[in-house]
Amino acid sequence: MNNRWIRKVLLVSVLAGVGLAVACGANPEGTYRDPDGAVRLQLKSGKASLDVGPLHLDAAYKVDGDKLTLTPLQGDTRQTIVFTIDKDGSLEGPPDSMFPKLLRQR
Repeated sequence: MNNRWIRKVLLVSVLAGVGLAVACGANPEGTYRDPDGAVRLQLKSGKASLDVGPLHLDAAYKVDGDKLTLTPLQGDTRQTIVFTIDKDGSLEGPPDSMFPKLLRQR
């Protein structure tokens, strides 16, 4: 009886952990804009397209925890832009940067 109870607790714990991992690992793909519409970021299949006014940047992106990092595909590929993924799914630009909060479009 005790062994059966331990197995059930272990199974429930594993399933809860998997559910939490799936929920927290939400896919960031989509389009993000600032409230004024001056900045647009599109994320799809590991590629990013960033438009800031008349400037355009093609980049790769990766997610590590609550950080989303853009790496340019051309030019100085060592310069990255790191956004923080907020709990509401919006993106916060680097501190003291020109990037306002970017809201996910529906």
